[in-house]
Amino acid sequence: MNGEFTFNHREDHGPWVVIGGHPVHAPAALVGLAILSMLVTTLALAFNQGWGASLKFSSEAILSRGEVWRFVSYALWNPPSIGFALELLMLWWFGRELEGYFGRRAFLKLYMGTLLVPPLMALMFAPVMPTQLLGLPSSFTLFVAYATMSPSVSLLFGVSAKWTALIFLGIQTLSYAAAHAWAHMGISLASAAFAFGFVRHEQGIWELPRIRVPRRQPQLRVLEKVAHAEPTAASKTVPPTSQPAQAGKLSPGGGNPRVESPAMTAIDPLLEKIGRSGLASLTPEEKQRLQEAREALLKEARTR
Repeated sequence: MNGEFTFNHREDHGPWVVIGGHPVHAPAALVGLAILSMLVTTLALAFNQGWGASLKFSSEAILSRGEVWRFVSYALWNPPSIGFALELLMLWWFGRELEGYFGRRAFLKLYMGTLLVPPLMALMFAPVMPTQLLGLPSSFTLFVAYATMSPSVSLLFGVSAKWTALIFLGIQTLSYAAAHAWAHMGISLASAAFAFGFVRHEQGIWELPRIRVPRRQPQLRVLEKVAHAEPTAASKTVPPTSQPAQAGKLSPGGGNPRVESPAMTAIDPLLEKIGRSGLASLTPEEKQRLQEAREALLKEARTR
């Protein structure tokens, strides 16, 4: 059916929506929504509509008037520009790589973080420096996430993704310091730190801190003395060392024998291919094998 519009809720690595038989992944859908917001903003500017002021993030408006919708509405006002087009290109390109590796739900969580971290940091600077935000959040955060996921992939002039991200972040930080834009510098560093930590958490390298709630210890009860039963003839005939010996058998070196993980054996050639040509060079079958091996490694790490 040509007009069919369906959401995909099951396959995390499949398309987010299917429109007229054409699969649309999450990054492409976000780019489409951003383009729609640009068209609405253009019409508002053309007809001198000033309602964009009620959308922008303002720490003063939130703290004094409680206008909490500004936490997300600031991303809806997007005048057309070359910079905005480059932001959409980065969102589509790096978002496609991140979604292909981590899945749609993890990518959407990451993008939601890029949307919420800037206003939250701006609110922290509000007592000393009132801050305003307007427009789509910077897609540089997604680039930092991509560089964390694939640090050795060559990008500009053969420079690896890791060093490219560090160079751009350093230049951005220096420019904010020169302009005394301390709030925006804090937002930039916090967004990069969030992207780095999120990828490390999804890779199973970092874990979120757990809050341990103290529990009340059960009270001890005094039990009545029970007379010991006399050993029977059957128990006398069975020696105490007759339990299975293999359960406690150790390796010749005195420890448990080390078995090479089959998941790691399967993932090694895929990692070498990603290091040479990037994540986009993997076929859909290889991406599926990579995801299965990653889940197997996480499962092995939890059971240790």
